[in-house]
Amino acid sequence: MKHLFTALVASLLIALATPVVSPQGIIVNPVPTDLRVRVWLDRDPDGLGSATYHFGEKIRIYVQVNQDAYVYLFNINAGGQIDLILPNPYSPNNHLRAGETRVFPENGARYEFTIAGPAGVDQVLAVASRTPLSLAQIADIRSGRMRVQGAGNLVRALSIAVTPLPDGDWVSHTVRYTVRPPHAEPRPPLFYIAPAPGYEVVWEEREATGYRVAYRGGDVEQVFSHYHRDLLAKGWVKLSFKARGEKKSMAYEALYQRGGDRLEVTVTPRGGELVVRLGWGR
Repeated sequence: MKHLFTALVASLLIALATPVVSPQGIIVNPVPTDLRVRVWLDRDPDGLGSATYHFGEKIRIYVQVNQDAYVYLFNINAGGQIDLILPNPYSPNNHLRAGETRVFPENGARYEFTIAGPAGVDQVLAVASRTPLSLAQIADIRSGRMRVQGAGNLVRALSIAVTPLPDGDWVSHTVRYTVRPPHAEPRPPLFYIAPAPGYEVVWEEREATGYRVAYRGGDVEQVFSHYHRDLLAKGWVKLSFKARGEKKSMAYEALYQRGGDRLEVTVTPRGGELVVRLGWGR
């Protein structure tokens, strides 16, 4: 009975020491340990998973340990692609001293990390161990090339790597971040037309879908002709034209097109002013 009890205890301890997978899909040591590792991002210093990056933007990754340890960093993107962050060909030394914080890329590094697709939620996984791990089946350190892809495959490979370690000699941490397509760049104005020569500008207004300028008095036909000639010279084609109202208060309206863009031009007398509006994006 004594031998059976001892065997059961030993089996239980082995089971407890077996790495488990968290709901976030990362490897976790189920045995309590005083070894700690923390990973965070330049846009998320508290490691809350609140950072958002867009395609083409740069990212910097920070890691810290509370005891001397060997640290391994992996980026897992939304599509399951794995990238080795530490160690890497430019930063092969992955041994950190107690309390040491390191950032990747380091200042002055010959490499950088640029966000790429797919869109979704990526995560950086940090594994710290009191002794070096064998990554032979996981990555080629000299080239930085991963030998496994997919979060599940990485978890299985890391489980094999940490299993020989004494209980409590390794620990993991992860930080998540959101990846999105590039920002939609504000559309530049479709044109630039200098004010009509010989006319005093009273006021100007620039909007997201148009531009308005008011002249102190003036002739509707002359002012319209100024804008018409400028647009034709820039490749615009007049699609329609209307003259509204009586002679003294006549307003001109015209529609132009260039490629897939359309532009509306109106010249309207208003009190003692002559208001020109150029509208697009409607």
